[in-house]
Amino acid sequence: MFSKLFGAFGRKPVVIQGAGKLAEGQSKRVELGDPLAGGLEIVLARVGGKLCAVDRLCPHEGGRITDGPLVNGKFVVCPLHNYKFDPATGKAVGVACADAKTYRVEEQDGDARVFV
Repeated sequence: MFSKLFGAFGRKPVVIQGAGKLAEGQSKRVELGDPLAGGLEIVLARVGGKLCAVDRLCPHEGGRITDGPLVNGKFVVCPLHNYKFDPATGKAVGVACADAKTYRVEEQDGDARVFV
């Protein structure tokens, strides 16, 4: 139990330079390390003026959440079954599906710090 609690405080941010330029209602795929060697792929999205980060791996059958314009200006989508997710919370929208994993993001000086 304590390792989980202390592990939450020990996460280090990954800095994504220039991420502050991401426009409202848009998203962008970002590779953090080599995905084939244990790295991670995320999708950064700007919703309501806030930068959000969601894991690119869809929790439903392993599809990949895409980047680009957000659906209705506020949802990322996995094209495998057209499932939509709120990038701020990871909640699936209108379907019975597990939530997508999200990451805490802090913006500073035009860059994003993503805590993975």
